[in-house]
Amino acid sequence: MHARPVTSVVSAGFAAAFGAAARLRRGRPLHPDGLVFNATLSLHGTPRSRGAAFLDEPMDLRGVARLSRSIGLPSPSPDILGLAVRWQQPAAGTTGAEVVAELLLATTGHTVLGRRLLRPATRWAPGMYGSLFPYAAGGGRVLLGAVARGPRALPADLDGLARAVGERPLLFNLVVASPFGSWERFGVLELTGPARQDAAAPMRFNPIRHPIPGLRPAGWLQRVREPAYTAAQRTPHRVSAGPPMPEREHGTLSRR
Repeated sequence: MHARPVTSVVSAGFAAAFGAAARLRRGRPLHPDGLVFNATLSLHGTPRSRGAAFLDEPMDLRGVARLSRSIGLPSPSPDILGLAVRWQQPAAGTTGAEVVAELLLATTGHTVLGRRLLRPATRWAPGMYGSLFPYAAGGGRVLLGAVARGPRALPADLDGLARAVGERPLLFNLVVASPFGSWERFGVLELTGPARQDAAAPMRFNPIRHPIPGLRPAGWLQRVREPAYTAAQRTPHRVSAGPPMPEREHGTLSRR
């Protein structure tokens, strides 16, 4: 069996599994509970060119970010923590046109092996959030990450997160590395309040449909993600109560 048919079979399996999980969990199979914040990305580039404007060029970008618990276990139980970011930036090779870009990160390790493994955590910060899967940039591949700064530990519960970010911004160092290289900082992500719940109108992220200009999701595992996202997001979200969250605070950055 060739690689493409194998990928198709795996994609169909992932889609079926995520679709079933979405129906069982009433619309969101993973990361059911989270908070949405304003996000500012201040990029300064890395010492060497990576072949993508997002990594190489200074720019200031604005958008939204969602911090969430993957399985939804109550704090202080360890859980895979997620950081999803959406922003607008100039499209590659155009003048004036902008596109929506998205990045999904989750708690991982720092090392060459650890950056490829999800890691349950008990605090939002300090901590490492990684892309897990590679991106093609220029002539090579890279992994993206965000390192949540201290100085004090921020336990991974939503109420405490809302209070903490309401008092002061939550900062992340944006980092990039080749699959076997060291991490290099290329910018800072700043999250500010007020925190918004999205239980009644959940934000939907799909970084395969909304890639970062110049950074193409690479590898067969990336290809099987999109059918899984589509299957999960096709299931209508149902809630019993709760006010809708105002998601259009950044113009065209609406819920997908």
